[in-house]
Amino acid sequence: MTDTRKPKTDFDSLKELFWVAHKAFLKNHRRLIEEKLSERCLCGALMYELNKQLEMKGYNNYYADVEFNKIGKKGKCIKQLPDNEGALKHIFTDIIVHSRGQASPDNLIALEMKKSGAKNLSRENDRERLMQLTKQDDIFNNRYIYRYKLGIYYEIDLKNEEILVEFYQDGSKVEEKVSKF
Repeated sequence: MTDTRKPKTDFDSLKELFWVAHKAFLKNHRRLIEEKLSERCLCGALMYELNKQLEMKGYNNYYADVEFNKIGKKGKCIKQLPDNEGALKHIFTDIIVHSRGQASPDNLIALEMKKSGAKNLSRENDRERLMQLTKQDDIFNNRYIYRYKLGIYYEIDLKNEEILVEFYQDGSKVEEKVSKF
């Protein structure tokens, strides 16, 4: 049965929603991890579990999408962030939970997934992106502020059969947990 109450969009409520989806992902899709399938495949399975939780918890008009990078009316503007030198770069976040412009707040969760074999630079770029996406201030003159409530760095370590989960809020890493699979 779908919950008809207005869903909570605070950090702790979104983190709880994520943990339930994460546990379902491990229970229902562990074989994808064990068979060393691609990051995109794993993101699709986790997205599926996030969408199930959004529906069950009454997050009407909210969706989990893989590599969704459009903003603005009718998706005419591609999401961008400045790099270290200030040049604008298009971004493709692995998974986002958002309303596709249908509700306020629009942007709830940004998740970046990596396998432990990824290059350090790629890992650090994902972490930096999560810091930028979760900032709530106007450092880019309100043009490139996406104001996600929760950022998640999700690293799958096949060798040790564990997943590192880092949580980001307001431009900073605030918590880290390791989960076995």
